[in-house]
Amino acid sequence: MLNIYAPLTRNRDFLISVAGRCASRFGDEVALVALTLRLQATGARPYLVALLLAAGLVPSIALAGPAGRLADSADSRRVLVTAAAAQGCCCVPLILVHQAAAMIVLVALLGIGAAFSQATWQALIPRTVGEDNIGAATALQQAAFTLATILAPAVGGILAAAFGTGVPLALDAVTFGAMAVAAAAMQTRRGGARAEQGARAERDGQPERDGQPERNGQPERNGQPARGTRQGTPGGWAVLRSDPLLAPLVAGVAAFVLLGMMTNVVQVFLVRETLHASTAWFGGLEAITMAGLACGGLACGRITTDIARVRAVTGGMAIMALAMLAFGLAPAVALLVPFAVLAGAGNGMANVCAATLIMTRTQEHLRGRVSAVLWAVLNAASVASLAAGGALAAVLDPRQVYLLAGGLAGVVTALMAVRLVQRPGTGRGHSDVSFALEQSRA
Repeated sequence: MLNIYAPLTRNRDFLISVAGRCASRFGDEVALVALTLRLQATGARPYLVALLLAAGLVPSIALAGPAGRLADSADSRRVLVTAAAAQGCCCVPLILVHQAAAMIVLVALLGIGAAFSQATWQALIPRTVGEDNIGAATALQQAAFTLATILAPAVGGILAAAFGTGVPLALDAVTFGAMAVAAAAMQTRRGGARAEQGARAERDGQPERDGQPERNGQPERNGQPARGTRQGTPGGWAVLRSDPLLAPLVAGVAAFVLLGMMTNVVQVFLVRETLHASTAWFGGLEAITMAGLACGGLACGRITTDIARVRAVTGGMAIMALAMLAFGLAPAVALLVPFAVLAGAGNGMANVCAATLIMTRTQEHLRGRVSAVLWAVLNAASVASLAAGGALAAVLDPRQVYLLAGGLAGVVTALMAVRLVQRPGTGRGHSDVSFALEQSRA
């Protein structure tokens, strides 16, 4: 299995990108611990913590359209360096302020930078590693990000306890600088005038379909661009909706994000209050789940066909549904350990294979738009889960929340499995928007 990752370990730009993004992910998680502790110390109510978390996600929902267009048209180096530098600058006043409202506004500004940088990074990686290595690169990135996520909370807590909450936030600013340096050091670039010339040549070389000329992957009708396009280029929503495989896939993944994060809200209460376990058990289960996530993703890096990836996505979701039910039924905390591993592994399988499907089935010049829309959908599900989890926790005990989430997850998995196996085109390497529209009408 390790042979599939060997080319990536020799890819200079890929290693630079992973190192820079991992450093930034680590800094973000450290900063989140510090901000949460700062809010708690000021006597803030729990809803303010929820607002703080939502503030970092909402910009990617609101700015999906412009972020995607910029990712596909502007020079990737310029976008990434500017966004990282702006985010680093936002961290400076965040070090100094202690008012909840000011902290939420600054986190929202950080989220604006993330909205543009996420779409650009996501679209740049396939060009960095090559089409045949997208799955392996996605799996390796996820494993690296998981390691950063495991280590960051402990480091954030230690730094905040020893030096105050300002030092972790200063560290976050430094990691944004590291990401800007990484973006500037990469030789691979996307967007800008030179890249647009190549993309235009690629589009001009596409054949006509049914005697009608195509423009940017969609047919023109009576000389006019197809519906849902901007000057002939389809938006991210149009691409996802028109692909017979990606539309139900993204809907199912968003549903699982909602259900999974909903259980995260009550997990601490299940472990600490219902099962009467220690804080060490709570932290240990989190680490075990993340380790399972990394392993599950790495195991799927070698999958090369769409149909196999679809099976891995639905299989991973079925495993997660089973784990949620087991969490709700377990009589002792020790029995949660194997199901924490399974939950993480299923999550890793679904994440890697779904992300790879979306990238490989999207034409190269549209990947920024699609990535921005995907982040918007998933972040919208995350924001909804904060509200849903809090509301359910007020009327149900933790076991009931897990059982409800697990049952709904099982239903979503069954619907997705039926919907996806009935869809055409699971063996296609890249989606074609006009072909998908014809198939969806059939």
